[in-house]
Amino acid sequence: MTGNKTTRDGAPESPDLGADTCLSILRETPDGLVLVDGEGRCRYLNPAFTRITGYTLEDVPTLAQWFERAHPNPAYRRKVQGPGEELFSGARDLLVASVVCRDGRVRDIEIRRAAVEGGYVLLAVRDVTEQCLAEENLRQATSELTAVIEAFPDLFVRLNADGTILEVRAGRLAETPFISRVHLGRRVQDLLPAGVGEALSGALQGVVRANTPAAPLEFSRTNAGEVRHFEARVMPLREMHLMVIIREITERKLAEEELHRHREHLEELVAERTAELERANKQLEQLLYYIEMTERKAAENWLDSPVELDSPGTEEPGEARITTDAAGTIVIVDMAAERLTGYAGDELAGKPVWSLFTGGDLRELLSREVLEQGRAAEYAQVVSLVRKGGSKEAVRVSGDPIADGSGTVIGMVCTFYKA
Repeated sequence: MTGNKTTRDGAPESPDLGADTCLSILRETPDGLVLVDGEGRCRYLNPAFTRITGYTLEDVPTLAQWFERAHPNPAYRRKVQGPGEELFSGARDLLVASVVCRDGRVRDIEIRRAAVEGGYVLLAVRDVTEQCLAEENLRQATSELTAVIEAFPDLFVRLNADGTILEVRAGRLAETPFISRVHLGRRVQDLLPAGVGEALSGALQGVVRANTPAAPLEFSRTNAGEVRHFEARVMPLREMHLMVIIREITERKLAEEELHRHREHLEELVAERTAELERANKQLEQLLYYIEMTERKAAENWLDSPVELDSPGTEEPGEARITTDAAGTIVIVDMAAERLTGYAGDELAGKPVWSLFTGGDLRELLSREVLEQGRAAEYAQVVSLVRKGGSKEAVRVSGDPIADGSGTVIGMVCTFYKA
């Protein structure tokens, strides 16, 4: 009957592999192996060590020569020699250092130590250049990401799919964050106003399903009686994790409100200006209509007047005309009226036509008959025209209404002549 051999304490006894099998293992292992005796002499180097470093036993017969060959820079050699001696003596178990290989290449080597019976030390050598490069790239990327985070006034919250807070980072420019590391393990929805928390839950679920960023979510919080505005963006990460980026937008909101007020004020100004232009256009149209009616009245009177064929020339008509608006305010004064009153047209424009006449109830007649009822009327009595110098002239006065296309009276032509 056969079986596995055991020691006195019952532990299984190591099988006797034989010298050839052990040497075969040493030759085929992917890690470099160096067997060093108690005096620092290299007693054995396996092929993997030569493949990794390029050195053979003839190149580095001792640890001292290894340090000289692998670290030709004296300053760097002094830096790693102390940790190397600690590794050989057993004060440490691991050392990572840059070495110069036999072909001149610089590689990052990881050396581990194991004590062997007989006072020997077995050093296992592994090329970790790619790993060190990846770690360096990771450190660089982490440093750059940290710089970016600190440069922005944002709060970065890493979540799992249900909104549980896993990590919180705040940019250096961020105001006092309302979510911090003390909230780790809580759901971010529970730290926001009720309506906002529900909206954020929906956004989280949508990002998990679509694996695309969600639309920005705006919300407000009141702190010490002051309303602050925020914007939250949900971004997908790997392994069902999410990132919520929260930025305070109070200043932007205030600027938008101020801009909205300015826009409304501008719209009011534009509306007022448009109304002014419309009024001015209407006044201009009325003015043109007044001119047309005044000229038409003058032409009709000229056509109705007798013409003496044997006279050397036509005398200047004695009738003067003043055109007013619907309130009796003077708008147009013809040349005959200027000569008769002594006033220039600009001096009379804007004055009530009644101010030129005294005596009788001329104002009541023209206002009632012409401006209100739209009928032509002639005042039966002689009234006095007050001239510019204060002198008076007896005149007779009549009025003809001016109506627009709808029949509304918009003014009159007041005609007067010497009595």
